[in-house]
Amino acid sequence: MWFSMIRTHYSKQVTPEMDGEKVVLAGWAQNIRIIGSIAFVKLRDREGLAQITVTKDNPNFEVVKDLTLESVIAAEGTVKASEKAQGGWELIPEKITVLNKAEVPLPIDFSGKVQTGLSKRLDYRFLDLRNPKRLLIFKVLSTVEQAMKEYCYDNGFIEINTPKLMAAASETGSELFEVKYFKRKAYLAQSPQLYKQMAIASGFDKVFEQAPVFRANPSHTSRHDTEFTSFDVEIGFIDSVEDVMKFEEKWICYVISKVKEKHYDEIKELLGIEVEVPETPFPRITMKEALKITGKLLEEVDEFGELDSEGEKKLGSIIKEEKGHDFVFLTDFPFSVRPFYHMKKEKNLTRSYDLIYKGVEITTGAQREHRYDVLVKQAEEKGVSIEPIKAYFEMFKYGVPPHGGFGLSPTRFVMQLLNLENVREATFLPRDTERLTP
Repeated sequence: MWFSMIRTHYSKQVTPEMDGEKVVLAGWAQNIRIIGSIAFVKLRDREGLAQITVTKDNPNFEVVKDLTLESVIAAEGTVKASEKAQGGWELIPEKITVLNKAEVPLPIDFSGKVQTGLSKRLDYRFLDLRNPKRLLIFKVLSTVEQAMKEYCYDNGFIEINTPKLMAAASETGSELFEVKYFKRKAYLAQSPQLYKQMAIASGFDKVFEQAPVFRANPSHTSRHDTEFTSFDVEIGFIDSVEDVMKFEEKWICYVISKVKEKHYDEIKELLGIEVEVPETPFPRITMKEALKITGKLLEEVDEFGELDSEGEKKLGSIIKEEKGHDFVFLTDFPFSVRPFYHMKKEKNLTRSYDLIYKGVEITTGAQREHRYDVLVKQAEEKGVSIEPIKAYFEMFKYGVPPHGGFGLSPTRFVMQLLNLENVREATFLPRDTERLTP
């Protein structure tokens, strides 16, 4: 058992079988009720709630009378089994210490009883996240990110850390944040793409990185932000893009299985969701076929376009209805809508994919072009200037194996996993077109 300097137990670690034992709990005073000669305090910590019962003859009764909601307290006392109390026990305190008295009234009601807009809640994020439902989101996110790393480590991957200051764009130049870098310009990295390919060229074989990326995207939607944590994977010596897709679907199943193992009951109780591990293989559908079945092929988007967010949502619904699956790989994107480094296949299509999860794209992946002459030709076809990223092209002259990979936002993944309405709900402190604080 882990002990802090103040508490000896979290609330969930205490059981009725501990009747008569001494413990120290610490947390926030969520509820205070004084009924005649008896007072009840609901103490909330990270793991749950505990009832502290104080009678008038207890010297701590006066402390409770002066207590305010959300004050931070520590309560040292004896566990008493009680069928009436939540959890089957209550704490009879010998000493209640007010560690920090909260001002009242609170600027927002974070309990959920009063509807408060997301923007206002984000202004007071430190209060907003005291809601157990919102705290749970970040417990799940923590498990997701841990499991993502675990699976990579267990399968022979090397973790890398790539620069976030770049001399030129890693994707396209349209979504760059420019910064002053001594006497010249630099840009915040949109992706570790060029560097993780360099790791493959260096002989690392399989690499991953979890790190922030920056996108100067003017879109203010429920799934876009200007800074987010990206989980990027690159795999060398692949036969085809199918190898990347197979890895990702197994990786995702592992991640969801860990969430189910650790949080199933709490997610069901607080969010009303039953976490289920999907079956493999995930369904696959070409872009052309997806455009047909969603009715987009004959509308504004032609055969060589791609699905918009409405089309992705419709595709997700169709796959769920026909295949009973929340995931679908959308494949065979035209080269016209993909980066220059995606490998081409017949009819000017690419060996690339998007992974759609419950109607929202969560991954873009591809096999990369590893042949120098073909890569240069594709860059010229796209109008990409080679000089600013000359070092990137240079490495392909000296032996780079066939490789591919993908990038995924864990926060967008959790948004879909927990059926959240906005990616900001799964982001500790969001950054978007309008928000730079707190």
